[in-house]
Amino acid sequence: LVGDPPSPAPEFPRLSKAAEEMDYVKQHFAQTCTTLRGAGATPSAYENANAGSYGYIHFVAHAIATRQRPLDSAVVLAREGDAYKLYARDIIKHPLRAGLVTISSCHGAGTRAYTGEGLVGLAWAFLHAGAHQVIAALWEVNDNATPKLMDDLYTGIRAGRDPATALRDAKLKLIH
Repeated sequence: LVGDPPSPAPEFPRLSKAAEEMDYVKQHFAQTCTTLRGAGATPSAYENANAGSYGYIHFVAHAIATRQRPLDSAVVLAREGDAYKLYARDIIKHPLRAGLVTISSCHGAGTRAYTGEGLVGLAWAFLHAGAHQVIAALWEVNDNATPKLMDDLYTGIRAGRDPATALRDAKLKLIH
């Protein structure tokens, strides 16, 4: 569980509901779940957390998708010196075995499609690294609605539904 970083730059203000979302998601996992939160949610902390050993990885942060250079797409985390972006080009260097990676941010899937590859960006990077499934947004995400949506998603997964069905059910519940 990675997120709720302080604002690393003016263009990335702190997400007002990130802490709430992290609390909701955390309750679906054992108390021993690794949590990189606030100032501790840095790119190097993620890289040093041995992400390849986890079955689920969930990010709660801003993300950027770069159309011209998709591997420069990044999850925006806490500042550590001059660095605060976990780039797609770095994600692919660390093998994963996660059944699900969730990028709870705007445009986490990427913005540019390539023939034979589809959208290339963060979601692609996690799949390329070995994640079995990735949940990521194609558009702007409503910060107020996301905590409950994610809570309902993981409730569905814990009830035995596959992530796609659990996400669909969570979206329908949000609409109703």
